[in-house]
Amino acid sequence: MLNLLDTNIFIYARGRAHKYREACRKIIEFLENPRNDLNVDSEVLQELLYVYTYRGQRKIGIKLVEDIQVLLPTPIQITGEVIAKACELMRKYDSLVPRDAVHAAVTIVEDLEGIVSTDKVFDSVEEIKRIDPIDFVKERIQGQ
Repeated sequence: MLNLLDTNIFIYARGRAHKYREACRKIIEFLENPRNDLNVDSEVLQELLYVYTYRGQRKIGIKLVEDIQVLLPTPIQITGEVIAKACELMRKYDSLVPRDAVHAAVTIVEDLEGIVSTDKVFDSVEEIKRIDPIDFVKERIQGQ
């Protein structure tokens, strides 16, 4: 089954030393495997453009998104159904911010296995499964 990649996977993969950096880098490398079971939604791409532009690294953000589009050329689109589900989730979970609600809604509406993310807020959303990047690498990449 398909899993959604959260924005933080790409940010940690490019970032400074951190407990998640190596796992996130391995996940990005795994995207080159034609048997990978991963995708992003269009909100992840927008969020990456926003974050890097906000940090004063606009060119880096553009290049990153272009590179992702080569590896994952058909991101999951945000539909009216997804937005309606995101609103429903935000009513139910006070800790869920809009972008995370959209990612959670995509996971539900598209009937995905889960979301690969470092963000523990997804653990509180009972309708979805959060997969820790370190666990994903151990179980899906190294376990092959």
